[in-house]
Amino acid sequence: MSTCMNEKKSLMLHVARQVLMGKLTIEEAMEQSQVKDRRTIVSWAKRAIKEDQIEKDRSKVVNFEIIGTEKLRPTAEDEVIRLEAELANFKNRNLELLRYQNVLTNKINDLEILINYAEKTYKINIMRIKRKKNN
Repeated sequence: MSTCMNEKKSLMLHVARQVLMGKLTIEEAMEQSQVKDRRTIVSWAKRAIKEDQIEKDRSKVVNFEIIGTEKLRPTAEDEVIRLEAELANFKNRNLELLRYQNVLTNKINDLEILINYAEKTYKINIMRIKRKKNN
């Protein structure tokens, strides 16, 4: 029974990481995983981020235990590798944020269209606050 749960969890985390890295869209992930609701994939992604953070914390503890009280200075090559990995993570996060920004921008545009339609059709003033135009 626990093997089945572990397989489901690993599949869920794998799909979520593919979405976070930009290799799959949410729609593709939904289709691949046979999931009907976008919120499921989003919750999987949040869980994957949390799991990855736990793994990083464990790795730090293990490294500290291995090193002990000795202070080892990383070599230039190790530092470059670490920085490249960090850069890749930042690029992935940036892509994720840009996608989310596009989704939110589309939602705002849709709402503005609906508000304009309602104001013209029903002759009501929904947007009571006058917006200042940028000069």
